[in-house]
Amino acid sequence: MSRETWGGAAEEAERRRWFDPTFKIMAVKVLPGEHYVSTAGQEMIVTVLGSCVAACVWDTRLRIGGMNHFMLPDSGSDVPVDKAMRFGNFAMEELINDVLRRGGRRDSLEIKVFGGGNVLPGMGAGSVPIGDRNCSFVRDYLSAEGYRIAAEDLGGPHPRRIHFFPRLGKVIRLFLKKDVERAVLNREISYRSRLQTVEVEGEVELFD
Repeated sequence: MSRETWGGAAEEAERRRWFDPTFKIMAVKVLPGEHYVSTAGQEMIVTVLGSCVAACVWDTRLRIGGMNHFMLPDSGSDVPVDKAMRFGNFAMEELINDVLRRGGRRDSLEIKVFGGGNVLPGMGAGSVPIGDRNCSFVRDYLSAEGYRIAAEDLGGPHPRRIHFFPRLGKVIRLFLKKDVERAVLNREISYRSRLQTVEVEGEVELFD
């Protein structure tokens, strides 16, 4: 029997699951501060990123994997549990451990990272934009933990939509239209409500 894990409010799982007619596959949406691990086989995990970062962690041996979505780099101090997953250090640890709990092995994990866009000026602490800080964090974290980044699409001025296929270990990245950047960023900052479906433009890239 296949099993899936929702690293967030469990009751939200069914509301965020739908059949995607474009890819002809069941899809699950991950919001900021959450992660999701799938062992279901024919399933796609989707998220939308502005300055946030998402990691796609795939076990090449078992062919299972998951995705997280975090808003800020390392917390630097203790934070309440309900706020912990917005920080990269908690989000990365929880996702990797969740895959390992399901039989994954450190030596067979493949990790791809996306996001960290500087979608609006002035969004950062001091002179370093939050998107750049998130990019630096995820690279430093994985290096310190001994993981190699198999593929990345980080930084730049655009928000992205990420489609991850855990059975195959493949990721499709789509850039979003400029006129939705502010909406994406506002949703990240407010940390509430689901990101709406938005149009895409420009390059579509497959990371396999």
